[in-house]
Amino acid sequence: MPQQAAILSSTAIEKSFKAILAFNGNESHGHLKTAHWKAVQNFNKNLFNKLNLDFLELNRKAYLLRYTDNLPIEFNIVIATREFLAELDHTFILIHEAFKIDGDNKDRKTKFQSLISSQDLRLLADNHVLLGVDKTSFIYDKPQFIYEVRKPKNRDGLLEILYVSSGKPEEPNFLRSGFTTIDPVKFIYKFSHMPLSEGNVKPQKADA
Repeated sequence: MPQQAAILSSTAIEKSFKAILAFNGNESHGHLKTAHWKAVQNFNKNLFNKLNLDFLELNRKAYLLRYTDNLPIEFNIVIATREFLAELDHTFILIHEAFKIDGDNKDRKTKFQSLISSQDLRLLADNHVLLGVDKTSFIYDKPQFIYEVRKPKNRDGLLEILYVSSGKPEEPNFLRSGFTTIDPVKFIYKFSHMPLSEGNVKPQKADA
């Protein structure tokens, strides 16, 4: 369920950024937005410089899928599941490094660090960072689900597609185009990735 997972990811990143701001006596209300990572930049430039801003923007857009009636015309988003997971793990480990627990004049392990030390599979499973796997190899060593959404200007509701791909996209960034209209009359569209086969392309029911 890439749509639902991306919405939860957006919320988790939002809460983490708000925690950084809170520890620095600041706050920023609302769902994940540019103001959150701009505020983080003010307090931790080292962390900010390591973050992928396109990925953060993808998470911001993903949260908008909770309220599809309010999406703007030609709203478009592409979620490639293994690519998304790889960057999410990378992002959260960077964020976690910004926190440190001090007590009795010595560092204390956080819950996150304790889980790493105990080799907890809930944390290590498919985590390319902790497993020391090259990110590109992790993304493409197995097929991944691709979820694409577009709100076209020439019809009501959303166009959604879910398919499987093992190839690399033409656009190597998180804000790539997907479900691009080629011929609206003949219902011909271009996807961001090459599907493994027509049999795994599953159009989703459009929202009313």
